[in-house]
Amino acid sequence: MKINCTGCNNTYNIEDNLLPLNKNLIFTCKACCSRIKISKKAPKKNIDPKVKSEPKRQTAIKENSSKQKNGSNELKDQIIEGIKDLPPMPHVVIKAQHLIMDPNSNARKVSAVIESDQAIATQVLKMANSAYYGMSGMVSSVQHATIVLGYQTLGEILTMAGLSGVLMRKLPGYGYDSKDLWKHSLSVALASKLIAEKKNKNLVNEAHTAGLIHDIGKVMLDHHIQKHRDQIDDFMKTQEKTFLDAERHFFGFDHAEIAYDICRKWNIPENISHSIKCHHQPSISGQDEISYIIHMADYIAMMGGIGYDDDDTLYQPEEGAMDFLGLKQNGVGEIMLKVMESANKL
Repeated sequence: MKINCTGCNNTYNIEDNLLPLNKNLIFTCKACCSRIKISKKAPKKNIDPKVKSEPKRQTAIKENSSKQKNGSNELKDQIIEGIKDLPPMPHVVIKAQHLIMDPNSNARKVSAVIESDQAIATQVLKMANSAYYGMSGMVSSVQHATIVLGYQTLGEILTMAGLSGVLMRKLPGYGYDSKDLWKHSLSVALASKLIAEKKNKNLVNEAHTAGLIHDIGKVMLDHHIQKHRDQIDDFMKTQEKTFLDAERHFFGFDHAEIAYDICRKWNIPENISHSIKCHHQPSISGQDEISYIIHMADYIAMMGGIGYDDDDTLYQPEEGAMDFLGLKQNGVGEIMLKVMESANKL
């Protein structure tokens, strides 16, 4: 469905199956911030009583579907096999995170582990001294960072430091520069943290981690996207579909499913892995709060201009997601502004 903004006459393509029937939907124009109202009426069904069943045709469709499924399984197995070439979560990060969660540990023990890996220690210090944490130029050592920032914040910084090398890379298939995936991932992590603070403060750490790695599957899928990019572009344009639709159409699965497999290889806790797998469709997550949190955080980052796909105007939150999280439209706007400001500082 094509709609025009009355404020700036900007045109948007909204996928029909994202719109609820016989209900009004309002979203904000990215160009001029005007509110646009959309409604979709249920079509009338015309049933022809003369139409007869076509058993041969149905059999052919089933056989073709079976072949396509087998091909998808083979490709997925191939991609999963390739995960072994992906750098693992640094051992130092995992060990330090365990110490952070240990009530018997102390700042000296935690900092000693971090400082055993100079690259990680350098990243931790750079992030701790960023404007985002309000400590620019004031943190002189890892132990000092542990004391002045606290264990929870240090845990966030450690996760970011450990993943920066994986997330800060070019993905030519998706058309991302080296900082695109990293900046979007940081933004979703920040938005996830802010939403979790409102919804359930006990989930802040898990939500931040899940938001940071929610798109890690794109790293493994990029090579295959690159091979099919022309067909994907044509599919998206002619069918008015999203990149997510294209992944499912051409491969039989999407990057969120691949991300789940990567999480399992990295021994990421199941609650985080599950939420990442369901973050594009949280209604199938079994009322999982983190799935809904990442879903909304992803939408907020895209609407704030910190998305990287050409189809971000087609991406809308699932119906009921905002109600589930207790979010109002003005609350979403406030989170968006904070994320945009924080992402630039960090």
